[in-house]
Amino acid sequence: MDAVLGLLVSLAVGLGYFASSARVIEQGNKALVERLGRYQRTLDPGLNFVIPFVDSLIVETVRERDLDIAPQQVITKDGLAIEVDALVSWRIVNLKAAYYNVDNLDDSLRNLVLTELRARFGQIDLEETFSKIEELNNYLLERLDTITTEWGIKVLRVAIQNIKRPEEIDRAMERTRIAERERQAAVSEAEGKRDAAIAEAEGRKRAAVSEAEGIVQAVQLISAAMQDRPQNKGVLEQMVKFLVAQRYVDASQRISESPNSKVIFMDPKALTETVNGIMESEESVPARHNHVHGKIDFADLDGPGGA
Repeated sequence: MDAVLGLLVSLAVGLGYFASSARVIEQGNKALVERLGRYQRTLDPGLNFVIPFVDSLIVETVRERDLDIAPQQVITKDGLAIEVDALVSWRIVNLKAAYYNVDNLDDSLRNLVLTELRARFGQIDLEETFSKIEELNNYLLERLDTITTEWGIKVLRVAIQNIKRPEEIDRAMERTRIAERERQAAVSEAEGKRDAAIAEAEGRKRAAVSEAEGIVQAVQLISAAMQDRPQNKGVLEQMVKFLVAQRYVDASQRISESPNSKVIFMDPKALTETVNGIMESEESVPARHNHVHGKIDFADLDGPGGA
């Protein structure tokens, strides 16, 4: 009887010891085992056993967590104060280092993020803060991950959420943007007017060249006809002078209608001498009319006694 009772007592003690030494660590957590105040080992998720009353457990999550940085004032390189807030995602990868290498991990990480934010924004101008957000995020991620390696944590993401500038700075920047847009519009308008003026001048130039070529061809045709009908030379000379004068009057009228019109004075004597020079040069070339494309019939000018 005593043997049975002793066995039952031993079994109860064994069960009690087993129950008190068994520890279940949930998935997503890890635990540190301290034996008489000294680090003993790290427990993974699942069923683990420790020595009751000798070992103590420190359970901590190793899941990803977020650190929300409230809006903080930072000074940019050009001396302007802005407010910045950020979100940092991180997790523990080495529970022993996270617990023993740094005191109050959350506060230490928060202070580190604030220090790096102020230091980085102090290296860039206000105008660059919005255009370089992605670059700032990458820089802070790399910087924080490097520093916190000995803390046993892994910084996963850094996201600058908001950058708030003073209202007077926003108003000044808006005025600057409006002024720049107006300047660009004025430049575009001036360039358009310049291109239009160049195109108009080029068109007038081509028209003037074509008109001059037409006059020359007409004079050549008449001059060739004069060699065939020398008795009508005086009449033909008058026709040439009339043709040139008419062209001159037409050209002067078009010039006067131009918005950039100019007053042009021409010596009639010089005009007559020019026409005579053209005609004399044509007469000096024998049989020139054989090469002129076109025909002028001056039968009416010969009269009844024509050739």
